Parts: sequence; structure tokens; C-alpha cells
Amino acid sequence: MEKRIKLLPYIAIDGIPTFPDSEIVDLYKRMAADGTAATVFSDGEITSGEDFLNATKHRENRLYVAFMDGEKSGVAWLNRFEARFARMHWCLFSNQWGKNSVEIGKEVIHTIINMKDGEGNYLYDMMLGIVPSNNKMAVRYCEKCGGVIQGSLPYAALKDGKSISGVIVYYTREAENEIT
Repeated sequence: MEKRIKLLPYIAIDGIPTFPDSEIVDLYKRMAADGTAATVFSDGEITSGEDFLNATKHRENRLYVAFMDGEKSGVAWLNRFEARFARMHWCLFSNQWGKNSVEIGKEVIHTIINMKDGEGNYLYDMMLGIVPSNNKMAVRYCEKCGGVIQGSLPYAALKDGKSISGVIVYYTREAENEIT
């Protein structure tokens, strides 16, 4: 049976990207149309589809597009790589809100945390997220998807150009195995 959820990376294979530039720009436009772009990019660094494209092409970001039953359902990206962990960010599109959102989130986490290099070593032992403390819905969603709340830090997130506290959420293979 074919998996209902697929996660496709935005990479170049033999110089050809897996998604054209226009589709990456459209991912941001989708977030904007859903009303989530301002929350997802609350630090104000990304304010347009072109900004999102440039961030995914020219900065140290690894972007993945999630599909549910063949329909684009969200995005996740990693950055700030250190040792064998990275910062994780994601956004689910409105076509999946309240339906398959937790199932998609768990599969995204499972797929990324279990990626291996060519020698069979895990690429990541942990993924770390910082969610603005005032975004209670996102914090609950992260927990439902297997995130472990480590606590909060003052001034760890930005909202409208001002520093606010952020909830520290992490994902590991061990934590994932405890909830499955």
C-alpha cells in the first residue's frame, strides 16, 4: 500500500531543481492566503514569495514539501545546523487544518529524524524549535506531533519587531518512539 503522506525535498538533481522557482514562491503565497505567513515568519525576515525563494535557494535551509494523498499540504525546513541537530520550522496549509494535521506532522518528524547518509548514519539526532510563547495553538500542535517541551526562554522569539519569550520544543527518535 502506498503511503498517504509524502515528503519531497527541494534539491537539485543533476542541476535540475525538484520544484521550479514559481512553485516555491507559491508556497509562500499559500501561507499568506491562509493567514499564517505573518505568524510563521514573525521575525519579519521573510515578507514575500521572493524572500522565501531566496532563503531556500541561497541560505543554509533545507526545504521539504509535504503531500497528503497527492495534494500539497504543508512545508517544513531546517536551518542553523550544528553537530547532528538543526532548527526546524513548519507550516501546515489550511486544506489539512483539523483533518490530518497531526498525522502529517508526525510523518514529517518521523521522515526527517530518520534520514541517513550514504553510510547509514543518522543525519539528525534532534530537531529544535522555538515557538513564540503567545502561540498556544502551535505549542499544543507541536506536542501532539511528538515534540517535547523543554521550557521557555525570555526574548527567544520576535513578534512585530519586539523580542518575546519562546517555548523550546525538541524532537528526537527516542521521543518519537515513546508516542508511537
